[in-house]
Amino acid sequence: MIYKINDMMFLNSRNIMISRSLKKLDNKMLKLFKILIEIEHAYQLKLLLTMKIHSKFTLNLLQLDSKDALKE
Repeated sequence: MIYKINDMMFLNSRNIMISRSLKKLDNKMLKLFKILIEIEHAYQLKLLLTMKIHSKFTLNLLQLDSKDALKE
């Protein structure tokens, strides 16, 4: 599936360090982020300023917002 710029995506929290003590109690998907740029097989997301991580993610870490899926 190909996503477009400005689509809202959920970000998988699999490889992201979160301050919660037990990872299994944390959310599997982080909040919605907007796609800024498509870069080969990855997408750059507009992250929060407090998130100290790289902003480019592959397709397997992204999931389309269900509300956006209804637009098609």
